[in-house]
Amino acid sequence: MNRNSVFFLFVAVSIALGFYLGRSTIKPDAKSVDEPKVEEPLDAQLQKKENELIFLRSKLRSRNITENPDSYANLSSDGVRSLLRKALNDANPITRSATFASLLSDLSPQNIDAVLDVYEDIPMGFENMHEYQLLLFGWAKFDPQGAIDYCKERATGIGAGFATSGVLHGWASENPRAALAWVQAPENVGMSKLYNFGLVRGWASKDLPEATAYVAGLEKGGDRHELVKILTREQLKKGFSPTRLWVESIDDQDMKKSAFTNLTQQRSREHPVAVASWLKEHAGEAYAEGSLQRLGDNWGQRDPAAAALFFDELPAGEGRTGGMKEVVKHWTKEDPEATGNWINQKDPSPEMDPVVAAYAKEVSKADGAGAMKWAVTITEPKLQEEVVTSVGHNWYRQDKDSVESWLPQSGLAEETQNAIRKPPKQGWFEKLFR
Repeated sequence: MNRNSVFFLFVAVSIALGFYLGRSTIKPDAKSVDEPKVEEPLDAQLQKKENELIFLRSKLRSRNITENPDSYANLSSDGVRSLLRKALNDANPITRSATFASLLSDLSPQNIDAVLDVYEDIPMGFENMHEYQLLLFGWAKFDPQGAIDYCKERATGIGAGFATSGVLHGWASENPRAALAWVQAPENVGMSKLYNFGLVRGWASKDLPEATAYVAGLEKGGDRHELVKILTREQLKKGFSPTRLWVESIDDQDMKKSAFTNLTQQRSREHPVAVASWLKEHAGEAYAEGSLQRLGDNWGQRDPAAAALFFDELPAGEGRTGGMKEVVKHWTKEDPEATGNWINQKDPSPEMDPVVAAYAKEVSKADGAGAMKWAVTITEPKLQEEVVTSVGHNWYRQDKDSVESWLPQSGLAEETQNAIRKPPKQGWFEKLFR
């Protein structure tokens, strides 16, 4: 009898013995005499014990995999192939992933062919992205070119590009300069923007300052904002305070703006108050405008009233307006009356126009007539026309006769009136989120 069998037999006997002794030694108290305890049916008791055994069995298996990765060391190619095929059919995502990770951490020239035999039955697509990330990352450690050739054989076009980016992630985590040279080769320049994602991700994990310098040297715009997101995520592993200082130290203003926005997006989902305290020091700066908007979005979902008070105290500017606009989108869904009262405390102005627009559009989903009273207060002509038309469409769907009575005396241009009378058809998805 092997060790696992002995363990499970011991567990089963222990549970049964404990159950028996518990019943025979516990004496009923006065309350239980007056009110006899209703025991569970035998079938329910047996099912509960079976569930406990299943849990223990799964826990033991997971522990063997995760705590003893060396148990897979020195396996033959046939052994690797066999265990991978078994894991491929494992319905438990935890043990499946643990097995793949443990086996592929020992990927080598000796067992790569056996592993690829199994991967022939795993379609290369986003639904199996995790398995291919493990394969390509591990393969890139000893044969990056072979892994890249494999990607081009298994996929085409953008799919092959994404897969190759996974190879570059592993390659750059070991030898970023060699990976960079490959990306910059003339034959690979056409997809270098896509390859950069894998390159920077691996490079940042090995040498963050060097990876940062590389991104800083790229042309502004394009995908550089997303690459800064990778750098920020890697930096955040050191904590919020060091990352905040890193972001503030960036000289390139375009890159600094991206870093501010990315740090705010990643951190303010769960810690909006701390991020708000930090951003308050930078309010009014061009590089912080996008950050304040992201803060308004994330904080507005959690506590819009508190977020609104924060933005009230900031100096006027695009960042403040953008943040207030995002707060209003969420607050209106929760409490349109309180949101309206807050907006009403402020005088109509170009700064408040986008905020009023967001409020009117949201309110119009349920109350087109009420929303129109807000839409017509917008001071910027083009924005007013766009919002009045959008609100008018919802109102027309809700109460066509009332809109027809209002339009002649609205003072709106004939073209705008005609546009309101022709609301576009809504799909089921739009109706669902009205």
